[in-house]
Amino acid sequence: MVSGPRALAPLAAGFLGLAGALGATLFLHRAAAAALDRVQEERLRGAGETAARLLGAGSPAQAALHDLMSANGLEGAYVLSPSLAVVADAAGATGPVDLLRVDAARARRAFAGERSIAFGYSVGDVPVATGYFPLRDRDGAARAVLVLEGGASFAAARIGLRRALLAAEGLSGLVALVLAGAALGWSRAEARQRQSGEQAARGEALSRMSAMVAHEIRNPLGAIGGAVELVGARAGPALSPRDREALADVLGEVERLRHLTEDLLDLSREPALDLARTDLAEIAAAAARALGASHPGLSVRLELPPLPVTADRRRLTQVLLNLLLNAAQAGARTAAVTGEALPREVRLRIEDDGPGVPPALRPRLFLPFATARQGGTGLGLAICRRLVERHGGTLRLVGGAGPGAAFEVRLPAARG
Repeated sequence: MVSGPRALAPLAAGFLGLAGALGATLFLHRAAAAALDRVQEERLRGAGETAARLLGAGSPAQAALHDLMSANGLEGAYVLSPSLAVVADAAGATGPVDLLRVDAARARRAFAGERSIAFGYSVGDVPVATGYFPLRDRDGAARAVLVLEGGASFAAARIGLRRALLAAEGLSGLVALVLAGAALGWSRAEARQRQSGEQAARGEALSRMSAMVAHEIRNPLGAIGGAVELVGARAGPALSPRDREALADVLGEVERLRHLTEDLLDLSREPALDLARTDLAEIAAAAARALGASHPGLSVRLELPPLPVTADRRRLTQVLLNLLLNAAQAGARTAAVTGEALPREVRLRIEDDGPGVPPALRPRLFLPFATARQGGTGLGLAICRRLVERHGGTLRLVGGAGPGAAFEVRLPAARG
């Protein structure tokens, strides 16, 4: 059986690989964004320096600025005076500047002769690149400043890069969810496998112990029973009624112990099944008649259609008789046995009006020696489930309509 750390090692490696891939994606995004910024800066710088040389220190016409903006895919192009007023604009607007749009400090540095490219303001969450270029007169003094703003073509590349990052992050998250689901599934499967292995180991140890105890008890029981019967036969009329009653009690206990050893042997061995086509409804009726002879206080109601199965009739009678016997011993007054034939299986339900199964006992109800009845051995249901499972079916406790217990038996339907 694969241990927990070994089972989760591939998942741990997968998560490490995912983390590495996500880290590499973020690094590449930052590098690409930086490279894109440099390209956009150089593009804006080239457009601004060329326009500054062509326009000079005069006030360019609106048409010239509009042509400059259209040719370079810009968002805006305008000229500032030393008083930070717009003296020419590609859109035709003039007057005081919008200080939320214009960087006054950069504008003053441009009047001092410094060109600058930076991301000035944002449209939504996309920063807009702006360039400030001095317009010099013939003696080299900056009499005005040309301001260029990167347009949709500048922002589109950044938006595409951001979308690529979001897609990569989404894909990484999806992969993480898939890996987490796989880890959870593997963990649950390993827990079930470990639990099954532990139950199998306990069952094997219990079977060996049961077989040993049964063999060790059966021979002395035979000797005890034979000796008691011999004493009773020899003493005969000399025994008082009280003595005969005592001998009968001893023989009754010997018989009870003999049944217990048979149950232990059934728990430890896999006797061959005598399979034949039979009707589960007839088996249930036979079990109800057998129970009526020993426990007439339990009224059994049968509502069963024909339920054809391929089974060992004697073993299934033992199963159904034991389920009805449990109801009678628990104090139930009535029991209903119902069933239905499905395309691939038959289903039988035994429901009583007794006190039901205590909640604390339910998780281990079908384990050997689990019982809530004083004097009970707790072997009956364990043997019943094993016999049903050997027929390819299931036996389980189900929720009933009333306070009592309800058991469901499912068996493969007979073919043909």
